[in-house]
Amino acid sequence: MYLYCFLLSVFSCFVGFQLQLRELKLLTGKYNYRCQKAQSFTFLSFLAGCVILAWNLHSQSILSLFFFSLAFLAISALSEWIISKINPRQAVVSWLFRLCVVLLLSYLACSLFCIIPVFAFWVMGIYVRNSPFGIAHGKDLALAYLCRRSETPQLATFQGGEDSITPYMLYAGNHYNKQINQQVFKVTDFGIHPDLKTDQLESLQKLIDHVGSQGGGRIFFPCGKYYFNKRQGRFIQINYSHITLEGETDTQGRPLATLVNCGPTSEGHKNPWLSPFFISTGEVLQPSNNFFGLQFRKRQKTFSQSASLSDPGSDGEILTPQAVTILSKPAYKGDSVLEVENTDGIGRYIMLGLYNTTSDGNLIKDILGLKELRQEWTTAHRAGPEQAPSFQWLIEVESIVDSHKLRLARPLLRDFQMEYTPTVFNVEMLEDISICNLCLDSWWNGNFRHHGFPLYYSIKMSQQMDYGWNAINMKRVAHGSISNVSIRNFTNPIYVLDSRNVSVSKVGIGGYDGHQGIKFYGHACDCLFEDITFYSHFADMMGGEGNAYRNVFRNICYLNPVFNPVDYDFHGFSEGPMSPPAYNVFHNIRGFRYMKSAGALFNLPSCAQGNVWHHVVTEGEKKGDILFYAMSYRPKKGLTRLVTALGFTIATVQKTRQFSLSAFVSVFKGKLKSIDEIGVPRTLHWQFFPESYIDGIITTADLSGLENTQIHLQNPVSPSA
Repeated sequence: MYLYCFLLSVFSCFVGFQLQLRELKLLTGKYNYRCQKAQSFTFLSFLAGCVILAWNLHSQSILSLFFFSLAFLAISALSEWIISKINPRQAVVSWLFRLCVVLLLSYLACSLFCIIPVFAFWVMGIYVRNSPFGIAHGKDLALAYLCRRSETPQLATFQGGEDSITPYMLYAGNHYNKQINQQVFKVTDFGIHPDLKTDQLESLQKLIDHVGSQGGGRIFFPCGKYYFNKRQGRFIQINYSHITLEGETDTQGRPLATLVNCGPTSEGHKNPWLSPFFISTGEVLQPSNNFFGLQFRKRQKTFSQSASLSDPGSDGEILTPQAVTILSKPAYKGDSVLEVENTDGIGRYIMLGLYNTTSDGNLIKDILGLKELRQEWTTAHRAGPEQAPSFQWLIEVESIVDSHKLRLARPLLRDFQMEYTPTVFNVEMLEDISICNLCLDSWWNGNFRHHGFPLYYSIKMSQQMDYGWNAINMKRVAHGSISNVSIRNFTNPIYVLDSRNVSVSKVGIGGYDGHQGIKFYGHACDCLFEDITFYSHFADMMGGEGNAYRNVFRNICYLNPVFNPVDYDFHGFSEGPMSPPAYNVFHNIRGFRYMKSAGALFNLPSCAQGNVWHHVVTEGEKKGDILFYAMSYRPKKGLTRLVTALGFTIATVQKTRQFSLSAFVSVFKGKLKSIDEIGVPRTLHWQFFPESYIDGIITTADLSGLENTQIHLQNPVSPSA
């Protein structure tokens, strides 16, 4: 009897775990998503639940099943909370724990109540799969993830063809890679061997530094797994130019060498979103957790903190380059030669800065294409009084023409008027760093909940999930590359930070779902991201923040087998003296939904002018819905409004430690007022994406409401084409 009860309980829980509630929306036919094999497990699990309920009702009343289900839900939530505190690395630990809970409940139900409430176990499985707090090893028993979607989605026919993207490609990506002629250093010749269980990070770091000090070379990993960072908080650093990390491949070119990160690298004391990555470049130039760029001329020291309550805040300190000269004459969009007061001391890489010179922010308004700034955009409002260098462009000098002229490696993106006091700064960069033909994996268990503090996780654990399992950060690199790389089980796979002309190509990203998929950050300019496939979901899928200009994304596919839509992501100013991304291009993208604005409210608007979507196909949107979506401005009413304010209040009180009724009421009322004042109708969210261009799009979103003087739309194609 007990064996029968155990087996039936485990089976019911397993079946319930296959049901992702979000996918039931697809049965309405209101979403732009073609059902695949994966959805069959959700639909069959739902039908199985109906059968189980009918079978249970033969011997039990609805009321008793309701109370059993409620009790099991509570126990399941408690058990998942316990697992989150244990935070196991091995899937066998978390799933054995869950199995023991199911068996114990099954035994108690059989012995004490002489019943088998299998419907309650089915509900328990649903909770584990759909837990709002995240779940350790959540994909390991989800059958839907065995069903890969097609890797070659049908291409649409657009007017203009590939030639229309050519002008954007002229300066994007790595043009000077020299790795072919480099000396090869085989890691096994230096005591680093595959499939050893010991941490080999120290040995690898010594080898990288040795090769770098000798002028560079290719560090080659033969087939096998290599383990690093078992003591946690340690990471691979590349602090020299002309370094290549390369793995062995099979006859089809697939990587055979895997580098495994065994522990988190999060540092939460300051700017945790800049925590070290498993492979980080440029640490000697710009240590992790530090911003780089130009500072306010009249800086007023302020402390800023986002709505993410695990954010320790920022005091506004940034690393700054050295000013070397100023422009002596204005220059205009398309110019390559600049006239300056003196070219002495100008290096190969420079930052061109333009400053606000009026108290109302003449430059930031020009950059954003706006006459007025919204009241809540406090960072933008600082630009005028504090004379922010709102336009900061990391660019390469092709040559010094004479003592008063220099030639840039690419033409100007905008006019450089003298009213903005254009200034030239030297920037030290690493060059020619490559990571290729490798698999990167980690011991992260996938227990991710976007900004999960305080309802479920501590601040430290929340920061670890958001920023602690990171793969590659190309930081302060010019003409670098990441190619033919597989990345699995990292919450943040790739950052390109304060770098230019970096190429990221032939990359597959999968494993557990996480935070930020690919992010251009700070002063990432003229970087190329192409031929990239996502097999997992990220809260902020692809985009970035800061003075990131003319980055090109092309041939990108999102192939998550379950219905979990993703968006293009813009996050605004990044840090006080900067401004939002502009001039970036997205070409031939499949599987993305909205153009999304997100980030801290004070750092909005999320993007500046001139971002381009070219030949894209949307997926996951509700048919007839909007195309541009500003998260911070979504209207909230009724229960959603109250729950949002309540959650914010609980988190704020917990963080400030002001445990009093008056403090609670004050924060709650303030949040309700803020929600009511900030909300903007969804049909007007396009206003937060100034001067955006869409050339060729297949979507079921409603395009009729877009204001064509600000959103420039041409060549839309019917979804049936």
